[in-house]
Amino acid sequence: MAKVITDPNTLVRDEIAKLPNFKVGVRYEEFTENNPELDLIRLGSNENPYGPSPRVLDAITNNLDKIHLYPDNTCSDLAREFASLLNVKVSQLVFDCGAESIMLSLMNVCLRPGDKVLSLSPTFPVLNIWAAAAGATVIGVPHEDDLSFSAERFCLSIDKSIRMIYLCMPNNPTGSYFSESELSLIIESADPGTLFVLDEAYVEFSGNKLDYPDAIALLNEAGQPFISLRTMSKAYALAGMRVGYGICYHEDFATLLKRANTVFNVGVLTLKAAVAALSDTVHLDNYLEAIYSERTRLEDEIARMGLRAFKSGGNFICLSLPSFEKALKIEQEMQQTGIFIKGQRGRPITPSDFEGVLRITIGKPAENNQMLKVLKTLV
Repeated sequence: MAKVITDPNTLVRDEIAKLPNFKVGVRYEEFTENNPELDLIRLGSNENPYGPSPRVLDAITNNLDKIHLYPDNTCSDLAREFASLLNVKVSQLVFDCGAESIMLSLMNVCLRPGDKVLSLSPTFPVLNIWAAAAGATVIGVPHEDDLSFSAERFCLSIDKSIRMIYLCMPNNPTGSYFSESELSLIIESADPGTLFVLDEAYVEFSGNKLDYPDAIALLNEAGQPFISLRTMSKAYALAGMRVGYGICYHEDFATLLKRANTVFNVGVLTLKAAVAALSDTVHLDNYLEAIYSERTRLEDEIARMGLRAFKSGGNFICLSLPSFEKALKIEQEMQQTGIFIKGQRGRPITPSDFEGVLRITIGKPAENNQMLKVLKTLV
């Protein structure tokens, strides 16, 4: 008698069965092995090309004898450092293996089937996937023809049916952000019970932007519930260590999120590395200054090439292209020279047709020069 194999789709919720397959990331080591003649330039994942502080490497080396032990599940040392830095209570903070993990937990804990999430379009792609997994719908407000996002247009989509407002600032992939007056308008238009999710993974890179708002202060002043999601992957160069944190508007909200999470979610070496990274402010400042300088230079070069770019507050620039297909074509052609950038869907034209964007990480000057040299031959 033939063995009957149960269809795996019947074992999960319908929302999960309908999700697209997870896109496998680039295998850089395999690419290098197959293309030894090419110099690999990684400008597709918004990584810090300068690496972490030497203090991080020392902290990891000095604690290798502790990896057989469970970590401090309260992340107490790191929490105290961040509480002091951010002027918040330790009890308002939550930690996990990346800001993405906290975001996924939020979707699972806060969203119900039929709920609506309001956001920008385009924005961090996993928002649509995780909201759909919870049975919720994402309403994306597209940018204007001048590549800015209109706060007034965003507010037109706000009503009592909006359960969550997700604002990635600086926005991934465009680098865009709302000014203080624009964000204030959005907050004033929201229902008092609407949860604001601020994805501030790139907030450190906005330090030289005079019009960048203190979003947490504005939300606190308005009494609006919020959580700010942040990471140590970008500015602190700990992408491979996986540590993210959330700043909650109230300690009771942080407690609720912890109830539904795993017990040990940040490893021993990661915690030691994170505390060490926070202690080296000179290393951080040097990287940020390099970003500010190179971001301005790249924006000027892109403009001279006749290309259109969003105003970016991140560690990347983002080009606007007429089609998603064009973005993918340039991405693939750049990869053939060893340069990795990120082509993504942009503003929707029709339900099935999209403009394209090219997100390019700001690398070291020599890397940026090579990227510009190749890009000029492709556009």
